[in-house]
Amino acid sequence: MESRICLFASILIFLLACTGFAAFAQTPSSAAAQQDSSASKESPPAGFDEDDEVPAFTGNKMTPEESWQILSWEEKNPAAVLKYEVIIETQNDHEELRRMESKRSENSIHVFPLLPPGKYRYKVVTYDLVGSPAAESDWTNITIYAAHQPEISSIKTTLNNSSTIYLEEVNDGKFAVKGRNLFPPKEGKGDLEYTEYALVPKKSKGRTYKPKILSQDSGNRKMEIQFNIDSLDPGVYHFRATDASGLYTPDNGDNEVVVRYTKPMDINLSLGYSCPMIMYDDTFKKYMGSNIWPLSGNAKLVFIPIKLSWGYLGVGLLGTYTRMNFEGDYFDIDGNLMTASGLLVYQKPIKVASRDDPSKKRLLGTVEAHAGVGAAYFYKYQYHYENGFDLDPLYSVDACAVLGASFQYYLTTHVFVEAQADFITAFISDMSYGMVVPSINIGYQF
Repeated sequence: MESRICLFASILIFLLACTGFAAFAQTPSSAAAQQDSSASKESPPAGFDEDDEVPAFTGNKMTPEESWQILSWEEKNPAAVLKYEVIIETQNDHEELRRMESKRSENSIHVFPLLPPGKYRYKVVTYDLVGSPAAESDWTNITIYAAHQPEISSIKTTLNNSSTIYLEEVNDGKFAVKGRNLFPPKEGKGDLEYTEYALVPKKSKGRTYKPKILSQDSGNRKMEIQFNIDSLDPGVYHFRATDASGLYTPDNGDNEVVVRYTKPMDINLSLGYSCPMIMYDDTFKKYMGSNIWPLSGNAKLVFIPIKLSWGYLGVGLLGTYTRMNFEGDYFDIDGNLMTASGLLVYQKPIKVASRDDPSKKRLLGTVEAHAGVGAAYFYKYQYHYENGFDLDPLYSVDACAVLGASFQYYLTTHVFVEAQADFITAFISDMSYGMVVPSINIGYQF
């Protein structure tokens, strides 16, 4: 009876040994193992002994860096396998670096200690149930890249410090980028540490644009890039940085770039000095001794929502302030004249060839015409006599109309100086005066 059992066991072992040749399908060389360049200096997890199993199979939680260096294969007949042995060598001089074993139930193995960036090759040896090498795979080449998670905290145009570009404006396409792990792009086939950059559309459809790298700091935190403005299509994009290992920046508001053909609305704000001159009605001349009042200022706010080929249309607000005073022999008079008017505005932009690129147009200035109605406010006009007696102050609000024109010369893309002249007339029951108000202003276009 015992001899029959021994014979049956011998036959079973022989059959299993004959069928114990495994077929392999290793990960291709393009699926290269990846790691952070500092990972090779990490020590094994606590409690790990070099004679023990690789920590990936001890149940310990792996770090992201450790999980990247995992080799796997396919086994068609796992029941006939006792274990696998993985041998890793350098790709060029075939120096053996690692010889690791895994259990038969596992068709993957975690490389530990981690390999530094470089080019390697590996093969898998299959052991049958009696512990003998039964088959081995061909050598498979792998590349391990340095892995650095790139981060982008901001991207702004260098001209107006904005992440939005309007193609109607003069723009050199230069952006200042801030973040972390912004390494130079790939220069050669052998580079293992680099970062590639692209402007990718927010939606899946659309073109992707590669920037020109103008400068980078030594700490890989700041860079200046440039896009060809003429080639950009309007849309919403994300500036994406992808490192050699495939890690890339997530799409969010920090790296969003918006390209518009025209701004939906121009908003111009200007402030300046003015000097009203009374043109008719002698009331001011008779009682206050002058028709010219240099202690004056004005402010104007213009909204331009309609842009047509023959000009821009919009609305605005115009306000003026004049301080008036007169010193006589027996009395003084002082008061304040203020006007506030709503405007209808027409603007015609003037564009000329760019200094840097004659094929492009830049905004030289804008010719503006405006007209409107509003109110003139006489505030606290009062007689002051030598004996300290004061008459009751005069307060009066009356309708007025304004007609004016201006020229805005742009010093930069958004800052301009403005020469302006307005004619303002007020409608008062016992007087009707008109004044010309020349002014010089400084303004900003939002």
